[in-house]
Amino acid sequence: MARHIYLHIPFCAAKCPYCDFYSESGRDGLSMSKVIDGMVSEIDSITTDDVIETVYIGGGTPSVIDAELIAKLIDSARNRFTLSSDCEITMEVNPSSMTLAKARTYRKAGINRVSVGVQSLNDDVLKTLGRLHDRAGAIECLRMVRDEITPNISADLMIAIPGQTMEDISNAIDILASEGVKHISTYSLTLEEGTVFYSRYKDTIEDLVSPETEREMYHMTRKLLSSRGYIPYEISNSAIPGYESRHNSSYWEGEEYYGIGPGSHGYVDGVRYCHENSIDGYITDPLYTTVEEVLSEEDRMKEYPFLKLRTAEGMDKGEFYRRFGKDICAVFKDALSKNIVNGLVEDTGDHIRLTDRGLDWYNRIAEDFL
Repeated sequence: MARHIYLHIPFCAAKCPYCDFYSESGRDGLSMSKVIDGMVSEIDSITTDDVIETVYIGGGTPSVIDAELIAKLIDSARNRFTLSSDCEITMEVNPSSMTLAKARTYRKAGINRVSVGVQSLNDDVLKTLGRLHDRAGAIECLRMVRDEITPNISADLMIAIPGQTMEDISNAIDILASEGVKHISTYSLTLEEGTVFYSRYKDTIEDLVSPETEREMYHMTRKLLSSRGYIPYEISNSAIPGYESRHNSSYWEGEEYYGIGPGSHGYVDGVRYCHENSIDGYITDPLYTTVEEVLSEEDRMKEYPFLKLRTAEGMDKGEFYRRFGKDICAVFKDALSKNIVNGLVEDTGDHIRLTDRGLDWYNRIAEDFL
């Protein structure tokens, strides 16, 4: 039962040197229009009685295309699906491509949550990241979104960037809080093969930002966010209570979702599928997908800790039993014993979650459960 929709807009004004998400720059308006037409066709091909609870428009940079195309996409979803009365409709935007006219079109289309790609509020750091906006432009965008679309704003913040200081991060958090941002996602810079940053920094990154410095920045960022009222509810996400991302939370709950658009991934009826990373291929056949994985009951059981341990709540013993009819402590006896003894996981009675120290070893811990 899929109650969530992810819509992938694969266009950018310019490719960021650290990004490995599928997107293309330099495409014309005709290509953009044809992709949206294909996405409408894909939406129209879906038959379901499920009520949709969240819609997420990501990319790429959704705000780089004509705002009327975004409105067309949302109208298509409304016409095809039954959206809940409080459906969360999120859209990612970049400060460099936002305008007042676009903001007003987004509000009219029904966007009620906006994720702004701030990344940093230090101009030198923004230049290092290859961003097209500066500090002033990011703040102007936040205010425009707040005044013209919705106060339900999320901001992305990157840490562990060469040349960045803890003071930079602290100042950014202070500004985001003062501008009324409700949700902050913090991501450490990672070098992905095939990106410009991988070629530039693969041999020097640990000299520029040591693993110890990255971890210090991560934990200090969480403490600063908590002190400003942003509660860390997932490894990379903190929010003012009540403003957690419902869409992203559905992923960590293992819920199913439709993936629509070039390069998108979906999970419906126990099947994980994807669209190829090709705008032209998608325009030719928007319904073509490849099956990535068919999940068995055992697969879903193993995936449960992989997803839930990312959250502050952790694994819910009762929920696991209701889903799978088994005792989670018995199913994962060895993995639990090992990580509890090592002080990386704790059993609180109803839940099993990472300790503060365990946050640093999530990937290794998750492997123990697979």
